[in-house]
Amino acid sequence: MGSRYKFDEEAKMTNNDLKGELAMYSPFKAEELNKLLPKKIDKQRFGKLLTIVNSSASQQKKLANLKDNIEDLGGVVIKLLVKYLV
Repeated sequence: MGSRYKFDEEAKMTNNDLKGELAMYSPFKAEELNKLLPKKIDKQRFGKLLTIVNSSASQQKKLANLKDNIEDLGGVVIKLLVKYLV
């Protein structure tokens, strides 16, 4: 039984806004982000990863934060590493 409500256009607009915002805070262009991280949840996780890495916290605190969140952020980290290191 499908939903009566269709939010396809709204979802596209949200994804476009999110990828544009992430592109402002990273070295990636919006289209690169869209190809690399096509799902909204991956873009959100990438945003969280950027927040940790770009924070003013000490290196130790950043590492601790990454360790605490590795299960959630690991997939995005792997995609980034495969894309740019392999």
